Amino acid sequence: MFKDIQKVKVDEKELVRVEAIINSMTPKERRNHQIINGSRRKRIARGSGTTVQEVNQLLKQYAQTRKMMKGMKNSFLGRRMMKGMKLPQMPF
Repeated sequence: MFKDIQKVKVDEKELVRVEAIINSMTPKERRNHQIINGSRRKRIARGSGTTVQEVNQLLKQYAQTRKMMKGMKNSFLGRRMMKGMKLPQMPF
C-alpha cells in the first residue's frame, strides 16, 4: 500500500492553490471549518485568487477526508495503521 503512495504524482499548481486558500483563512477558520459561511468563503476566495467553487471543493474534500479517517479509526486495521496519528486538521 505504501509503495503505491510513492508513485503518486503531485501537481505543484494544485498544492500552491490549496496553500493560498488555507493561508487566506483566519486561524479560527483553520481550527474549525464549520464556521466558514458564504461571506467567509467569498472573502477566502478573493484573498486566495480563486473562486468560491474552488474553496467549496477544498472544504468538501477536507470534510470527506476527515470522515474517512474517523471511520478508519474505528476499524481494526485502521487502529493498527493509525496508532499515534491524529485526525487531519487544517495546517497551521
